[in-house]
Amino acid sequence: MPRGRKKQDTESAVQRVVNADQLVALVKWSNEKRGQISELSGEIGERVKYAADNGNLHRGVFALVCKLKRMDEYKRNDFLRQFNLYLDMCREKALFGQEHAGDLLDATENEEESEEEDIAAKNAAAIEKGIKPLPDEEKEFDDSTSSKPSRKRAVNVGDAPSATRIQ
Repeated sequence: MPRGRKKQDTESAVQRVVNADQLVALVKWSNEKRGQISELSGEIGERVKYAADNGNLHRGVFALVCKLKRMDEYKRNDFLRQFNLYLDMCREKALFGQEHAGDLLDATENEEESEEEDIAAKNAAAIEKGIKPLPDEEKEFDDSTSSKPSRKRAVNVGDAPSATRIQ
């Protein structure tokens, strides 16, 4: 017989069993609590779904933030540091495949903005140079000196028709 072991008679060995009343009470309590947990989980799920559908909530990010909130400060900081490091490594090794090159709409808007900035810069340079005075022949221009007078004719206020009648 090995050292340190007492000889036990198989007939005299005591078999330990849970108390029946205690077992039944624990099962009932556990099922009641699981029902409450399911009810609360359902409420949480409804609120998160509503926020996702109507408030632009990202469910995955929300779940991660909830997990981060439950973490110890040091573990959370280490997790975030490692997470960013892992993301950088995965992007470097193209684990996520070909990354999106960028939003075409943003690129178009940026090109339009740069064109507008170029035009504005040219206008500003022209203004800084100054506006050249008109030549003498153009200074005197009006309908009476033009070979093609304006189609809009000046209307004498006294000759204009009126919608009101004086009686």
